[in-house]
Amino acid sequence: MRLLAARLDEAAEEITRLQGASVAVGLPITATPELAHYEGPLRNLVEWCHSSAAEIRRRAAIAAQADLIGWNPPGDNAAYDALTTAAAGGFDDQLAAFDALGANGDVAAFFAALTPAQALGVALARAAQVGARAGVPFELRFAANHQLVRQAHAEALRVGDKAAAARYARLLNPDRQLLLFDPRNLGKIAEVRGDLATAKHVAFLIPGTGNSLANYFGGPEKDFKAIHLTAAGLSAETATIVWMGAPLPQSLGAAAFDLLADRSAPKLKDFVDGLSLRPDIHTTLIGHSYGSVVTGHAVRAGLHPDNLIAVASPGWGVQSVDELNAPETKLFAMRHQGDIIKLVPTADETLGVFIPLPDSVAGHGEDPVFMSGVERLASGSEADPGFGIDLDAHSDYFGGSPAGRIAELNLARVIVGDDYETYEEAKAAL
Repeated sequence: MRLLAARLDEAAEEITRLQGASVAVGLPITATPELAHYEGPLRNLVEWCHSSAAEIRRRAAIAAQADLIGWNPPGDNAAYDALTTAAAGGFDDQLAAFDALGANGDVAAFFAALTPAQALGVALARAAQVGARAGVPFELRFAANHQLVRQAHAEALRVGDKAAAARYARLLNPDRQLLLFDPRNLGKIAEVRGDLATAKHVAFLIPGTGNSLANYFGGPEKDFKAIHLTAAGLSAETATIVWMGAPLPQSLGAAAFDLLADRSAPKLKDFVDGLSLRPDIHTTLIGHSYGSVVTGHAVRAGLHPDNLIAVASPGWGVQSVDELNAPETKLFAMRHQGDIIKLVPTADETLGVFIPLPDSVAGHGEDPVFMSGVERLASGSEADPGFGIDLDAHSDYFGGSPAGRIAELNLARVIVGDDYETYEEAKAAL
């Protein structure tokens, strides 16, 4: 197909050359009066060659996406068949209608009007536009992002990036449910466990400093998998989402500033709002470390979950709960006794000594565990002396150690609306 497109472009260029040839190499073929009437048809032919070549290349690109899947005789070939049909022109009207929607079109109504095969064909052929788009049915977003992972995997193999290829190969597991995937730069991903269509409890986990797509399986994916399994064990009607839809700080120095949280907050709000969850669904927003800064800024921007939990947090970016402007949201904080985060001074306390910095630039406000109106959750470390430091404690809230398992269970209880243990209750029981 690509060879045919190239030949059509070459034909158009040759016709154009002959029509515009200089006297030095011979008169243009339509220069003589008896041939002048061919000028219009030849111009139309040139346009037809170029437009046909472009159309063939578009179809070839879709066919190449089908090739990434391949045809599996004993397996489910719905995705492969949808792309081959799209490449053959079977969904031209639907693809044109999708393209005409623009950024603000009613994409939910658009997909609702299609047959399952048409919807899948559009989702896969326009994967980059569908994968992260609010209003697209969840299953179609999963399919589109799966296709984007296939593309990234093929490119990683092409350039010899074995580490990236191995990561993407794991994401190609058919059980993966991705609502967002972008391998560029630090990468973006949002993954779901559980059934979003039937869940009564939905939790969102926002990881902290140092996380990116490159270490997704070493940290964020492991933590979100663990908290989901525990919460789902308490209530099967639970879905959990890990969201890394914007760059996180990659150093402690960068984590002292609000800039990335300010930029991430509206994206997180748009992501959650775009899921259009039913009003009766019980939602919990969990931010770990710098992820809690992102959640605080998102809540201030108008995202109002039922529960907001700061885990090992440097702050929500506020001095009091009133600044969150979320009176209906229940506020929680959790921190191990030995978590080093308690010793990290805010940037406004340190840099502010030398450079006057407004709160909107540096520092993350008051420590949530000490804020009035915030309930501190037990983390399993209450027996530890308050002055001790455990260098592993900052990442130990999602299973692992005995304290980590208690912390994880307490978080899961909040997610599903069960009775949870407070810090004060745990201290009193010692």
